[in-house]
Amino acid sequence: MIEHHPIIIKLRRKESMNILFTSPGRRVELIRIFRENWVEGSVFVGTDSDETAPALYFLDKSYRHPYRIDEDYHELVLSICAENSVKVIIPLIDPELPVISKYREKFEREGIFPMVSSYEKIKIAMDKWETFKFAKNLSMKVPKTILGSDVGSLKSMNFPVLVKPRYGSASKGIMKFEKPESLLCFKDLLNENHIIQEFIEGYEVTVDIFGTEEGECIQAVQRRRLKVRGGEVERGVTQKDPRINDIVEKFTAHYKPRGVINVQFMVSKDGVFLMEINPRFGGGYPLSHHAGANFPKLLLKYIRGEKLERMGMNYVENFYMFRFDQAVYVSEGEKVKLL
Repeated sequence: MIEHHPIIIKLRRKESMNILFTSPGRRVELIRIFRENWVEGSVFVGTDSDETAPALYFLDKSYRHPYRIDEDYHELVLSICAENSVKVIIPLIDPELPVISKYREKFEREGIFPMVSSYEKIKIAMDKWETFKFAKNLSMKVPKTILGSDVGSLKSMNFPVLVKPRYGSASKGIMKFEKPESLLCFKDLLNENHIIQEFIEGYEVTVDIFGTEEGECIQAVQRRRLKVRGGEVERGVTQKDPRINDIVEKFTAHYKPRGVINVQFMVSKDGVFLMEINPRFGGGYPLSHHAGANFPKLLLKYIRGEKLERMGMNYVENFYMFRFDQAVYVSEGEKVKLL
């Protein structure tokens, strides 16, 4: 059993705990999972830039935020929390993470728990070059990587390679080059905001992790991505690879996340390679939940300062998820009005 210090003011066990989901977008299933496992009577609040976001129709109250997120965003979130007695914030898209994290202590002074790791850790996750260096320093396997400004080092790279935006997400802007000469045609467009990374032939495994800032890995679920659409898993299956579990334990001990994150790996004939860190709920988390990883319940315990029992790889192996499209249908008068 693992003890830790409570992060916000302790509430009575059955006292409601209003929760804010920022940019929930299409994450309807995640909202439903929280509804089933959160404190009864809690108000579910959301904020999004788009009033047609389906998840808004499964919340109690919704607000509008600007499409472009800047430093002022945290003030808007603070005001929404104050107006609705929100105690917990769940950020769901990458651009929000640095802002919420940077002002984490400001939220905490108001008795609000943002489920986001420290600003230093968020910077590591959001910057693929820093991710590479972090894993390399821990002696983990990572694809050989150079900055886009260092094309002179291409001769040391094995092709094919991938050119990626250094700060990109959701597989946007990634290009594959089979030969050095084809990449050199674009060398004048590359700079330190790009990375060049050796391509790893294999299959992708994402691990949903619930960790603590003491470096404890409470539970981790491995899910192999069978089919991906728009950077998010559409079909997947849980697995248990002891090699990945060992890496995840070591990673969590050094990264020290606050709550839920996910880490992406490529598995090839040469081993297991750490690829990316996503310090938030992953789009495929519902598979892990239904396989036995109840992260909302763990989060409640974590916030309350209760003892957390290490679950390890205690989940159902070879458990599948096959996603399909559903829709929300409303008349003009039934559309959500963002405040």
